[in-house]
Amino acid sequence: MLSLALALIVTQSPDAGVSAVAAVEPEPTVHLFAGAEGELGVLPSGWDQNGLDVFFGVRPMVGMRVSEVFSIQLGPLIRLRLIDTPPLDRSLDFGGVVRRQDWDQTGDFGELLQSLRIGTETSVFHLKAGPVHKKTLGLGHLLFRYSNRLNADARPAAATAVLAVSFLRFELFASDVLSGRLFAGEVSWDLARSFTTDASTHGRYLLSLSLGHDFASGTPPALRPNCASADPACEVVAPAASTLVHLDASAVVLRSQAISLMLMAGMGARANATRDLGFLAGLAMDVRLPDVELSLRGEGRKQAGGFRQGYFGAQYELSRFSGVGFSFPSLADEALPDAFSVFGELRFRIAQAVTLDGSVEAFTFGRTDFDSTLTVELFEKQLIAEARVGVVGLGQAPRWLLSGGLRWRLFKSFYVIGSGGTAFFPSHTGQLVRGVMASGGVGVDIER
Repeated sequence: MLSLALALIVTQSPDAGVSAVAAVEPEPTVHLFAGAEGELGVLPSGWDQNGLDVFFGVRPMVGMRVSEVFSIQLGPLIRLRLIDTPPLDRSLDFGGVVRRQDWDQTGDFGELLQSLRIGTETSVFHLKAGPVHKKTLGLGHLLFRYSNRLNADARPAAATAVLAVSFLRFELFASDVLSGRLFAGEVSWDLARSFTTDASTHGRYLLSLSLGHDFASGTPPALRPNCASADPACEVVAPAASTLVHLDASAVVLRSQAISLMLMAGMGARANATRDLGFLAGLAMDVRLPDVELSLRGEGRKQAGGFRQGYFGAQYELSRFSGVGFSFPSLADEALPDAFSVFGELRFRIAQAVTLDGSVEAFTFGRTDFDSTLTVELFEKQLIAEARVGVVGLGQAPRWLLSGGLRWRLFKSFYVIGSGGTAFFPSHTGQLVRGVMASGGVGVDIER
């Protein structure tokens, strides 16, 4: 009998008497991340006698995510100069190897921060920081599709903070959190929410006030060899400061699960320029169908003098040195004719895989600006490719912007990367020097 009892105990299944439903382990609260990227690429030298320098870049990365309320990733790209053509930069580089222009300004240390997030977009308060490439504030009548990484010698980290309290929403933006240059903000008043508890009317009638200010701090390139900082020939022509304000009123006159239609009107002014008033009126439509999203916007605009809608636009970091082309007056000193323009914006997304978005503005004095991006996401986002094309001053002195990038995860912890396009540098005279850049490499990462 004793032997039989022992045999039953030994052969008993560990799960005997326990529910067959396996216990589901909770999602870990804290996730840790580490990785590294290496790439080989070419970049213009940045001087008037422009050459093509060869670099090896390495990016160590560490990060942490706490549930959905906090995440941070650190990972600076350190570029080591292999070939210097013409030989003007190596004597200025740190240790004769590390590219000096990447670290010679306070704002360049923003490269250390690749991303920071506190809170979620549905929280009362949330904050995001890191590089930005298509930042739009509100309806975009001041800050529109802005990128803080077009100047190849500047690598700042931007930050956006949003606070939503009852019927008011506040948003603040800084293009460089370390050196304080371009600041913008908006306060939006939800009129219906402040007067009624009917949720179907909330978010339909908005009154918004936007403000943008550029302190115009210079971003001088490293001094030429044998060029003293006191030499007037080495002084950088800093852009002028600019302050703009814009008032918007919008009303959603039709809203359903499939379609919405919004009417808008607004006016703006330049605080430090004369004859600077601007006006606009337009409409926007959103269509949402299974696997298809379509957004359209059209506006008629009036501007003159130092004011224009979308002033801090897609190529603002270049226009602040030369409004159009490469050696023209800066945008802050550019005076537009007393004229009108037609503005259009499109966003089309299909099957959560292909997204096309862009904008175009045609002025009655013969100038056209546009900016567009095509993004492709395949294999459950294992392959992400993006191409961007834009031009400022088409019909006058056009300045083209071309860029593209690829990230393809071949295995769980291994991926390939590539990028290329135009590159621009401000010279010591304040003019722009242009060239092309390209790079390719691999990356590895792990998350626990």
